[in-house]
Amino acid sequence: MKNWLTIGQFSKAIGVSAKALRLYEKMGLLRSHTRGENGYRYYDDSQLALAKRLKEFKDLGFSLAEIKSLLQSDHALDSKKLKITMRTRLDLINQEAELLKEQKKQIETILSSIEKKSEPLKADERRVIMSLYGKVSIVVTGVDGLEKTAEYIQKHFRNAHQDVPILQWKENMDLPVEKPYVLVVSEKELHSDNVLKIHPDVVVIKSLSTYSEEIEKLYLKLFSGVGPHVNTVINADDRAAVALVAHPTIKKSRYFYFSKNRALEKQIKNIGGIVSDGEEFEIYSFNMKSRVHLKFGRILSFDEEVALISSLGAVMTVGLEQEQLQIS
Repeated sequence: MKNWLTIGQFSKAIGVSAKALRLYEKMGLLRSHTRGENGYRYYDDSQLALAKRLKEFKDLGFSLAEIKSLLQSDHALDSKKLKITMRTRLDLINQEAELLKEQKKQIETILSSIEKKSEPLKADERRVIMSLYGKVSIVVTGVDGLEKTAEYIQKHFRNAHQDVPILQWKENMDLPVEKPYVLVVSEKELHSDNVLKIHPDVVVIKSLSTYSEEIEKLYLKLFSGVGPHVNTVINADDRAAVALVAHPTIKKSRYFYFSKNRALEKQIKNIGGIVSDGEEFEIYSFNMKSRVHLKFGRILSFDEEVALISSLGAVMTVGLEQEQLQIS
């Protein structure tokens, strides 16, 4: 056993946690070389190259399922498949860079108008500024756990000393003139053409039933007045939701992700959003100078955790401070 590495030594050598190595073994990505009589995992030096390759893919933002496929292609020297996958990832990065460029341009324009005080702000510029003060309408949509997310959003605002009502969308309802408010609109209710009148400032997309052109058209109704003043919060763990956000219309908004998959952390760090592992979470961007690292106040069920981190995405887009967040 002299030349073998313990899980602690191996994890230190490649720069990942022992917890991550146990997960990789469970998924069949990287198995320990052997187990000692004490039940401890031991690794061989020859496994370091594979482990470092795995980490490289993880750092690029690939999911563990994608990494498994990539490692198989890498082992089989399937360069064509690797090129396609990497090209797809590069295209996504280029798209995000263009969006950030547009956001930067808009903020510079608003700052210039404020500093010069020579002309009134345009409507979309006023809405961007108002969003920083929480005077917004927030739509929570999708198929699961919408009410839980709305309730958490309400709690965050309550901590900020704002009374925000939760409304359930109805076919012919008159929306409040005064903001803020939270509006729950389930996917099945998006069939109504009256949805076109909602014009939300923030849209939280929890999860889709599936992805198709028909479903896409339903959700696009919420973006009839889309622009940089609209914030979209998306479940990065729901493939259908991620596919939806690739639509050019939605990409006109400022969008952020929430995820329970730590493998997506680097990507979310660049784009903006929230990553959770069930015990603690990181908040990136939302016009903050640095990340926010917080721990949950208690153990949450899966549905509660998703509801909480999606609600955090919604309220962070409107400028709530760290101490105003309800995380217990």
